[in-house]
Amino acid sequence: MSVEKRMEELRQMEVETPEQLRARALNEIELPSTWKVSNETRGMIAQSMEIYNTKHGLYAAIPMMCKGELCPYAEVCPLISGGMDPSGSRCPLEIGLIMKRFEEYKNEFSIDENDIVDMGLVKDLVDYDIQLFRAENRIAIQGDFIEDVVVSVNDNGQEITAPQISKAAEYKEKIMTKKHKVLQLMHSTRSDKAGDKLTLTLDPSTYAAQLMSQIASDMQPGQIFDADYEEVEGE
Repeated sequence: MSVEKRMEELRQMEVETPEQLRARALNEIELPSTWKVSNETRGMIAQSMEIYNTKHGLYAAIPMMCKGELCPYAEVCPLISGGMDPSGSRCPLEIGLIMKRFEEYKNEFSIDENDIVDMGLVKDLVDYDIQLFRAENRIAIQGDFIEDVVVSVNDNGQEITAPQISKAAEYKEKIMTKKHKVLQLMHSTRSDKAGDKLTLTLDPSTYAAQLMSQIASDMQPGQIFDADYEEVEGE
């Protein structure tokens, strides 16, 4: 029995707050003994379920912790440069971007929030957008796509470097590739949509109907269409 179903049963028995109902329902749910869940831990589980049941619960772990001036992206952070210091909390910039992207993808794909598969794909897209956001900030700080990378060390212990594409640029490319794959799963890229149109155009039944319509339009009134055929004698 699910926690939600048990909550509904308890709600019909007596009036309690949603928090009390959830805690009592969770305590009555049998959990695997190997988990060794104490009563205190059950309360924590109930609290975590409240987090994940919120609209943006899937994204709870994505935003990084703000470290103020020690943040690796502090140089390009508008909050830090504006004199604000959200140290100790999750990054407000990333939280704002998560909420914005979620609404945009939800509207673009007409997502039902109860569809766990689509919601999971949207979560992947939002996660990749945050990682791209970080990579682009790193590139902005570096100011170049090229960096000197140690390729070997000579006999004197001197490092030999060579210019290569920066790790941030490589990382951004990899994340973009992953994001495009998810978009293909969502069937939302221009090539996907063009493929749908082509498939529709080349559909055999549609093609046959269009061909017959063209033939009929070329015939004169009263004209009979002669078709070649062969008679097959029965055995």
